[in-house]
Amino acid sequence: MSFLQRVKRANRAGLPEDSVVLRSVVLVAVMAAVVGLVVEEVAGGVASAMALVAIPAGFALSHRFRTRDLFGLKAALAVGLVLVLMNFFAGLGPVTRGDFARVQVPLAELFLWVQVLHSMHVPSRRDLMFSLVASGVTFAVTAVVSVSLRVAPFLAVWVVATVVALALGYRRSLVAHAGEVVGSRSRPRFRTLAVTPFVVMLVALAAFLVLPAAGTSRAFTFPVELPRSESVGAPGSLSNPTLGAADPKLGRSQRDAIGTREAYGYFGFTDSLDTGIRGRPDETLVMRVRAPGPDFWRAQSFDVWDGRTWTISDETTRILSGGSPLIIPPAVGEWVLGPDEFIQTFYLETAGPNVVFGANRISELYFPDRQLNQLSDGTLRSNVELGAGTVYTVVSARSAATPDLLRAADPLVFGMPEPVAARYLQLPEVPERVVELAAQITADAPTTYDKVRAIEEWMAANTTYTLDIPPLPPGVDATDHYLFQTRQGFCEQIGTSLVVMLRSLGIPARLAVGYTPGERNPFTGLFEVRAYDAHSWAEVWFPGVGWQGFDPTAAVPLSGDGGGFRAGTGLGEWLRARAPWLGTVGAWSMRVVMAAAGVASVGFVLMRLVARRREAARRHWYDAAALRIGRLGAARGRPRRPAETLVEYAQALRDGPIPDPDLVPLVSELSARRFRGLGPDAGLQRELAELEARVPVSAWQRLVGI
Repeated sequence: MSFLQRVKRANRAGLPEDSVVLRSVVLVAVMAAVVGLVVEEVAGGVASAMALVAIPAGFALSHRFRTRDLFGLKAALAVGLVLVLMNFFAGLGPVTRGDFARVQVPLAELFLWVQVLHSMHVPSRRDLMFSLVASGVTFAVTAVVSVSLRVAPFLAVWVVATVVALALGYRRSLVAHAGEVVGSRSRPRFRTLAVTPFVVMLVALAAFLVLPAAGTSRAFTFPVELPRSESVGAPGSLSNPTLGAADPKLGRSQRDAIGTREAYGYFGFTDSLDTGIRGRPDETLVMRVRAPGPDFWRAQSFDVWDGRTWTISDETTRILSGGSPLIIPPAVGEWVLGPDEFIQTFYLETAGPNVVFGANRISELYFPDRQLNQLSDGTLRSNVELGAGTVYTVVSARSAATPDLLRAADPLVFGMPEPVAARYLQLPEVPERVVELAAQITADAPTTYDKVRAIEEWMAANTTYTLDIPPLPPGVDATDHYLFQTRQGFCEQIGTSLVVMLRSLGIPARLAVGYTPGERNPFTGLFEVRAYDAHSWAEVWFPGVGWQGFDPTAAVPLSGDGGGFRAGTGLGEWLRARAPWLGTVGAWSMRVVMAAAGVASVGFVLMRLVARRREAARRHWYDAAALRIGRLGAARGRPRRPAETLVEYAQALRDGPIPDPDLVPLVSELSARRFRGLGPDAGLQRELAELEARVPVSAWQRLVGI
């Protein structure tokens, strides 16, 4: 036999699949996966357009010529696949740490081209099942790059089409193995087939609630993107176009129209913060954040307080430039911390200020622009506007801050550098009763950390967060007015009061602004940050640790206390926010329902196992032997046909997937004993067991064949 003949024999197509319905359903599943990937706009336009047009055409042509060998076409497709792989590897180039995001576009295009090439020749059921598996892998790639639920409808279509295609593709096996043999007839148990998806969904839900969230222990992809590159003006200057005429890059003389800001613009993202302003942003989605846990998404800080307004004392910047990542040096009062890396990727949904958000302290930055500016407090500013669609990745180096660590790192005991003391203990003339209140609250607190917590607890118990308060009267100290007049205020006043009282005790502190973590979407694993999550809080300096955030209004755990997320963390809150009636069910009721469903599922599985054992005990010995042989053949891709005798089936297996010389004689002897009305023979049973042991069947073959 020549080499070419051997190649042809090895690539001989399986039996042609005549079912138009099966082919159509598989095509629906494949196109759902392809369209989902195209919607994410990851692959290039040529590959996307070709996939949308060529795959349906390929399926149609494959059905038209399903009975032909088409060896030349298969050879051409093999060459095309090699070229696609070569193009994939050529497009990667050198990949280093953090550059794995560069793999996403070539990988997405590779899967699209593979789907296109494979669709040109899918004559048999085996080829259709490969297309189905490839579509699942394509959706896995889509899930990696997706940051929203916009592919959810395509996933739903893919799941339904896949289930239908598997049921159609393996209907013979389903009849043979899910049915009850009665004489020479097999009756499929469709109740079992209907309940199985429900059980699978329940098991998947349990795994979703219990298993750790994927991609939170370490980052594999560090994506970056900058859809626009308009300059903000002078390098290092602050820009926030959402504030309208109050944009700081326009100059102080033009800041008399705060009301003209965008509904989602936050007045704290500028170079001064008036604590008397009441306006709050709306519910606009401003960004999504992929992170291993919640934190404050910090933008910048203020250090100079005049009784009503915060400003920044030093806006001089130093230029940071280089490759990816940009290494961010420590600012004043910060330390080079340990290896605890907290990695976040920010996906901006709206235009915003040109500051880089991130959990404190940023040590590395994967940013689309190669140059940034760093202020002395560590704030990072871009030289270009950051519009909707901007993506960047931040690596924050954090100490494992715990209460014990912060108690031991006491600035009142170990002191502080002169630059920290001079800048972060500054106070105007503070009303005496504010100073006395701070001393009274912290009288029994032995350490700085305990003093901070004591003030937080007092404010939480004696003051109220609200926006519905009268305007701050002119000439009134904002902290005194909040603590002794209204005892009501919003985050800017609450954070300011905490900073002022701490400074009055000799504890270095400052006011930071940014966003609270936002709502975690359990289906994407990302935190969805809305405009109303804009926030301000206090940061306190600890020697050997650096700046640590504190806030009576937002419970964000210390980095050393944070636990790992489960995949389904936040599922209940997320559902109740969108279906308020779920809130009346109650957590315990939900647990009872879940427990009952779990018990019912386990009971159902046990009952089915018992029923199958009883069925096996009642089954005729010949039917049991035929079932075992049928399982071997189905696992090797050749199920038994309805009108096929067992001897004919054995001959087909011997000439195809199971070339065992003892197979036909064994089946012939079994059939002879059956028709002579004889019982089972121990020797033949032994031979059948030995045959099963000789036929190599992998776990994957058993999964797809039975």
